[in-house]
Amino acid sequence: MSRPKFTDLTPEQQAKFGNGVGPDWLSDRLRKLITETASWFFDKASWKHHDFGYVVGGDRWDRARCDWKFYAAMLKDAMRHKQKWFPLTVPIALILSTGFYVAVRIGGQFGSFAYRKTYASLEEVLSSEDAN
Repeated sequence: MSRPKFTDLTPEQQAKFGNGVGPDWLSDRLRKLITETASWFFDKASWKHHDFGYVVGGDRWDRARCDWKFYAAMLKDAMRHKQKWFPLTVPIALILSTGFYVAVRIGGQFGSFAYRKTYASLEEVLSSEDAN
């Protein structure tokens, strides 16, 4: 079975996928606050896409690739702030990018990533809690 892609979802499904920035054990209120704050710095680095990759699952290399793509997207967004009015925006965004990357590398191994021998099907992904 081929690995489902985030682009296999409809735009409506993509828009509502995921729980925001942070693990499931954080309160919805705190996760919403972190997500809104992260949105100031990261316009296109999609935690929804990252959440999708975690639901699809796979082995440790799939998780590492998923985390690295998330980090690369955050770094790209961070560097887009060169033209912004506040001179510390880029350094702050770079620090946050690295912090989020370290957090997903450490925290993602404790139940967030679906370690499995085969990838979840698109139907399984859509029936997950993150798709709702």
